[in-house]
Formats: sequence, C-alpha cells, structure tokens
Amino acid sequence: MTKMKFYSGLKEIGGTVIGVETDKAICLFDFGFAYADRIDSKVPLRKGLEAYDYVKLGVLNAIDGIYEPEIANKLEIKGYGETDKEIFVIISHMHIDHMGGLGALDQRMPVYMSRESAILYHELGVMNELEIREHENIIPVDYDGSFTVGDITVTCVQVDHDVIGACGFMIATPDGNICYTGDYRYHGYHPEISAAFAQKCKGADVMISEGVTISHGDVDVLSLEGPARETSELTLLDKMKEYAKTEQGLIVINNYNRNVERVHNFVSAIRESGRELVLSPVQAEYVAAFYKEDRFSVYMPEGGEINAPLARNCQVVTRKMLLDNPSGYVLQQDYKDSYELFELAGVISVYLHMDGAPLGDYDPSFAKFYDLLSVAGINVVRCGLGGHAEPYYLRKQVDDIAPRTLIPLHSFRPEQLLSKKAGKIILPNVNDTIVLDNGECYYDNSAWCWSYCKHE
Repeated sequence: MTKMKFYSGLKEIGGTVIGVETDKAICLFDFGFAYADRIDSKVPLRKGLEAYDYVKLGVLNAIDGIYEPEIANKLEIKGYGETDKEIFVIISHMHIDHMGGLGALDQRMPVYMSRESAILYHELGVMNELEIREHENIIPVDYDGSFTVGDITVTCVQVDHDVIGACGFMIATPDGNICYTGDYRYHGYHPEISAAFAQKCKGADVMISEGVTISHGDVDVLSLEGPARETSELTLLDKMKEYAKTEQGLIVINNYNRNVERVHNFVSAIRESGRELVLSPVQAEYVAAFYKEDRFSVYMPEGGEINAPLARNCQVVTRKMLLDNPSGYVLQQDYKDSYELFELAGVISVYLHMDGAPLGDYDPSFAKFYDLLSVAGINVVRCGLGGHAEPYYLRKQVDDIAPRTLIPLHSFRPEQLLSKKAGKIILPNVNDTIVLDNGECYYDNSAWCWSYCKHE
C-alpha cells in the first residue's frame, strides 16, 4: 500500500511538506519554510547547526533519513543513509515557502526539479540568495519527463506561476496516481499551460491542490460562473508601456525578481518607449540566465564593476546619469536597496510596486516601507498581480481533473475548495497519514471529509 503523510503546510500558506511512501521508496515534496515569522534576523542561526535550529523553531520538520547524521542524532531521528528505503525530494518551484529548506538537507539527498528551476536555483546561489548553502545533488527534469525511484514514478508537468520553472507532478505508485498542483495561476502569460496541466492529470486518484486565494473571507466556489479579475500580466505590460510614454521623470519598479519573464517582456516594451530599463545586479543575473538576447543596463550608483557574472558586460548606469536624464530610464530596484531612493526622490515621477517585497500589510516591513516612501515624497502606485489562481480557477482545475479524492491545502481556509466533480474531499491534520490502496483513500476519522453526493 501507499501512505501519504502530511507534515506541514495544510492550513497555512507556506511550508508544504508531504511524504509519499511505498514498499520501496519515499518521495517528499516540497521542502520550504513554515512559520517563517519565527525567524528573527537579529538572532543568527548557529553555523553548522542551521538545520537543527530550523527544526527546533518549527520552520522545518523532524523527518527520518534526510538530514546529516550528526544533526539527525541531535534531533533523535535517523540520518540520511540510515533508513531502509530510498528517499528523494521533488520541488515544484523556486519560492522560499516551497524550497527554502534545501540547504538543510544532507548534501547527498537527490533533489529533482524542472530544468528551468535548476538553473534559477543555481543562480540564487551565485547571488547569495539561498538559505544556509546551495544543495549539491540537484537533478534537472524536462517538462513531461519522468523518472523512477524504487517503485515510484514521477512526471514533471509544467504550470504557469509568477516564477520561471514552476511545475506540478504526477506521482505514480503501485496503488494509484497522485497529482500535486504546486502553485499555479491563469492570469499569467501562459494560461494555456495551466489548462494543459489539468488535461494531463485528468482522472487522478488523488489531487493535492493549493488554495491560496480562498484564504481570506467567505467564498462559495460552487456558485462561481467565471473569473472575476480583470488584470493580468498582459494588462500590466500595457500599463508599463503607458507609464513609460507619459511620465516625465524617473520611473522606479519594485518587481519580484524571480519573475524573470515579466522583466524580459518589459525590456523591449520600455525600449520602444524611448527609455532604457536599468536592473539591479541580482535581477540582471537572473534575466541573463534565461534571456541572453535581452539588452538592458545595470545600476551601480557610484559606478564600478558589476558583481553578477552573467551581466558583467552590460552597460553601467550610475546615479548621476539618472539624475541628469530621469526621463530616459526605468529603474528596477529591490526593497533592500530602498535607502537609495533618498538620493533619487527629487526626479522620481512614480514608484510602481508590482509584487516585490514587502508584499502586503501582513508583513511588518510593509507599513515601514510605505512610511519611508511618504517621508521621501514619492508617488507610489500598487499594481501587483499575485501568482495564484483565483477561486473560480481553483474549482475549475478540480472539475477538469475530476479526481477520486481531493486534498486541498496551502491555504488558511482549505475547506472552501469544493467541487462536484471530486469523489470526496479530505482535509488531513498535521502528521496525519492517508492510505492509498487500489486508487481509494482511507483515512483516520479525525480527518474532515466532504462528499458532494452527501450534501445534495
């Protein structure tokens, strides 16, 4: 039989960790951070004990067979190589709540991800944007490609999300097929990719789905007849073109820097308006890794050498150049560089906050940041899109796949994701185990279960 154990990420947004165990192997997905607000940047993790500290904080889970033996011994669990089954990890995409814990794993642990995610992961390491360290044993998988460990076969199926390389998985075991959506959206550049995911996973025995957009407020997903949102990556691109043509001064954008496709599309649109897009070294490195043909400049306030290997030959734009010709540029800037705004405030026409940190008022840094913008006298416009499917598409994805069992999670209100096409819906509790046998799920009575036929 196949056992699915749910370690974390059930009624929260972040830290999804699920184990699928068969007679011969154990597959873990994803491996990001939970309860990240317990991490205080003023209290550094102890060098060499980072994995132990994260587990004790509740940010990572105490799981047999994944950590270095010395750390596992301190945690009183088994270390890597000390279990009787092969263990491997699959990662859906490069967001910290899905992959932030990779640096804590034993370096021998096989970690599979899409080929594009593997490229971005390495670049995150190059630019020092990973936690602890870069994991060594990363195995890239092509979209629609499959691999087998023991008696588990995994197929990497692409989805559209606000980070390059995003995918979900079809996990085949001797007892049934499990579909994991990862995070996805329908308002990006490629809604057809998310639609194709549903067709490729149609008829799965189990569907494990994200539910971020049903987290706040009551949502009757069964009554929704169509999408409600009018904004998309394409409307944002049009808005960027309009700002570039009509604003008289410097335009600053705060973009989520792992959404490299958005920046790629901005490059030509901004150039057509007569402006030059100027990127931070980090953003420039990520874009250059995927779009070698793009031509942009890199911001170095005082000049100097660009500390991004793939962008080293780009044109440098200095602070003086922006001050002398503000209408000639669009500057991309990360939140961590916000104090540079004091130098540029006098020539900034508009600051476009589009999905870069801090993301929202739930983040303590958000209010502080907007106070900073106010003090500096900077005109700010929020035009972020988010990266998650709206409620209508969450339900439609389930309808199209029509699984025998739906398990919604990665949401503060997962119980709101309902579908008449799912045979039944189960909401497990943390550390619950659901057994999959001949395509059917068997679960402890403490788990919440919903069946449409029982509610007609």
